[in-house]
Amino acid sequence: MPFDNPSKPIYSQDDWNVMQTAYNKAAAMLVVKSSSEEDAKVIAETVMTAFNRGNRDVNSLAALAVITAINSHPGVHGGGVDQQKRYA
Repeated sequence: MPFDNPSKPIYSQDDWNVMQTAYNKAAAMLVVKSSSEEDAKVIAETVMTAFNRGNRDVNSLAALAVITAINSHPGVHGGGVDQQKRYA
């Protein structure tokens, strides 16, 4: 899901770039192919919420989005995520 900067921006272009990069990393880990997929919406919402709370680290934002998507949808799993560890 691309992060587009609206005509009256609240965020700087650098802010949008951070969120987009984090989204791209998370989507790649979960193999999300379409911005219309429910998982894509979870990723975007998680990235933006965490960003709004002060998280500016791309890797942290992406990891949080992956964890949230996996926990929100038990059928979703990314490459290398061990489902048994998730519930431990």
